[in-house]
Amino acid sequence: MRRTKLFFLVFLLALTWLSCDKDLDKVDCTNVPASYNDHIKPLVTTNCALPGCHAAGSSNGDYTTYAGLKAVADNGKLEDRVIHDRDMPPGQPLSLDDRKKIKCWLNNGAPNN
Repeated sequence: MRRTKLFFLVFLLALTWLSCDKDLDKVDCTNVPASYNDHIKPLVTTNCALPGCHAAGSSNGDYTTYAGLKAVADNGKLEDRVIHDRDMPPGQPLSLDDRKKIKCWLNNGAPNN
């Protein structure tokens, strides 16, 4: 009986976690800070523009510059990999707040601001 309750609790928690941020397509960007220089660039520098990943000169893409990141923003790969698939950065997806910032930046046309 105790195992059944524990399983049920874990199942509910997992279901709640999965549904919390499932649909970032409908995020309200009104109060989400999302400027490139103040919010997006620091996120990318800390989580993506690392040696062996997306650093300067990388064959995986150089995200150390606005132009490099804008290219993957424009072709949809940034949104696909970070927001929907959540397989980037590998091993540890970004927090919901960080993904909201990126989504709102993308929704605004990924400006260099």
